[in-house]
Amino acid sequence: MKIMKRTGRYLAAICFSIFMTAQPTAAKADVNQQQAPTLNVVYYNQADYPGEMIGGSTIQAAGCGPTAVAVCYSSLTGKKADVPKMCDQAYENGWYFTGQGCSHKVIPGLCDMYGLNCYGLGKDLEAVEKALRAGHPVVALMGPGDFTDNGHFVVLTRMVGKDKVKVADVGSRANTARTWSLKEVVSQGKDGAEVGGPFWEISKREEKAEEIDYKEEVQKTPKQIDAVSAAIKDMIQ
Repeated sequence: MKIMKRTGRYLAAICFSIFMTAQPTAAKADVNQQQAPTLNVVYYNQADYPGEMIGGSTIQAAGCGPTAVAVCYSSLTGKKADVPKMCDQAYENGWYFTGQGCSHKVIPGLCDMYGLNCYGLGKDLEAVEKALRAGHPVVALMGPGDFTDNGHFVVLTRMVGKDKVKVADVGSRANTARTWSLKEVVSQGKDGAEVGGPFWEISKREEKAEEIDYKEEVQKTPKQIDAVSAAIKDMIQ
């Protein structure tokens, strides 16, 4: 009987050890198996707002910055964006200057207003690719090249294969339909961009995670040990 009781205690200890370690291991396995979400892109085009103004100009001519943020907002949250309202907010907050266009601050400024994180990536090709593969859109301020003669905001939405990228060009549906070389797009980012540009990673601002009551968790431990011991005791009697 003493041998059986001693064996029971050893079994209880082993079972408890397995019980305490199996859950974190399973949780870690679940995390490793998770894949980056695919961004459900919601597209807006500046030309869809004829007659609507931003400052002393039209949205079609000068509203690329707010429209690009609108694409990110709707794609990340699933909520409809009010592009004319966002253009008004850009003007009211001093992020748009008539005859000059939007300042680079319009991207982090509007993102903050709409509950989005905005991280400046500069012209770091690897950082841009990493953001896209994580399911985060990247706002790009393009310089002279395929997208503009001067300056223009677009949104990089996802990677295609090893080194290609899809671009939501808020001023061109033709450019939006194409697939681009990521390296070429990054090379055309506007030099001298401010506030972390010319590329910005945009993500949804998550709510604060629920805090764990560790005192309560510790109090549960003796009950778990007793439960395992009782189960083994029933088995050997």
